[in-house]
Amino acid sequence: MFFDPFLVAFSFGVGILGAMFGGIQTFICTGFAGVVVYLLKAAGVEPTLLGDSVLNTLLLPAIIFNGSAVATAVAARKYPQIEGWDITRSLIFAHDPLIMLVGGAAGSIGYLLFALISYIGLPTDAGAVSIVIIGVICRLTLSTGRTWNPDATQYYREQGVRYWVFQTINCVAVASVFAYILHEAGPDFYGVGFSISALLLIFGYAGDGQKVPTTHQITAVIGTALAVTGGNIALAVLFGTISNVIYLLCAKYLNEDCSTHIDAPAIGIAVTTLLLNLIF
Repeated sequence: MFFDPFLVAFSFGVGILGAMFGGIQTFICTGFAGVVVYLLKAAGVEPTLLGDSVLNTLLLPAIIFNGSAVATAVAARKYPQIEGWDITRSLIFAHDPLIMLVGGAAGSIGYLLFALISYIGLPTDAGAVSIVIIGVICRLTLSTGRTWNPDATQYYREQGVRYWVFQTINCVAVASVFAYILHEAGPDFYGVGFSISALLLIFGYAGDGQKVPTTHQITAVIGTALAVTGGNIALAVLFGTISNVIYLLCAKYLNEDCSTHIDAPAIGIAVTTLLLNLIF
């Protein structure tokens, strides 16, 4: 059997937590837990309980993030103050048991998809694919508004070449710095870039709420690229940049101001990881 029946039930509770606290908030917690795990490893401590039970189960985005995303889509159908694509909101305000139960069901389904993808050995990131599949199903079944954002085309026309130059400079800077650091740290620490990126999103909730850039679609792919190419920094930067372009396009066309959440970073990670594994 490709799944653990206990974890199906456990994931139901975790999905409810996702609905309670919000997708971005729980993702930040995932980043924090990941950084702690890698710090313990660097200190020579093997964090078995923290890694297996907390990071890879309780805070696994395929479970807790999916719970938030689907619950938010349902909440948007009932409460006008909620936008279906905005997974930054806690849904506890509604005092609605249905929303919490939907989050729980999404958590369990997210876990089952993650377990199935891992079991069959699909050559990509199982967590990212689970999030993308749930997002697409959610859009097809729960959408009450726009299924895609046609305004994105006009946005890119207005921004012009300057926008892409700006994004490329930023992406290459992030990719180069992380690729070098992870290369020097060694294969055991290739995943810490993803955790740092997730944790850095906390600054989007500090002070006046100034947004910070999303970078985990870059750092996650860099870690994978280093692993499959034998530590080639140039290729890691290249594929990190490809992932970021996919993220930028999907964020505007498939997520922002749409009726439900389809996670653009997950699309970038899933597609680019697949390419890496197929090529190398």
